[in-house]
Amino acid sequence: MDIKYLSDAKGAITGVFIPIAEWEQLKKQYSIREEAPAESGAKLQQGLAEALKKAKPSE
Repeated sequence: MDIKYLSDAKGAITGVFIPIAEWEQLKKQYSIREEAPAESGAKLQQGLAEALKKAKPSE
């Protein structure tokens, strides 16, 4: 398996990259289902917009 580790500027591991072919194999092997509700994209956008509002310094 060709797994690559992702790390931040300090060298701490922050994620893992798995090639799509290997991910598909793991999904079959472990019966992993990827189902996201249709509105998940809108919820993500709304959450990001709210986070940006909070992160902006007050003028």
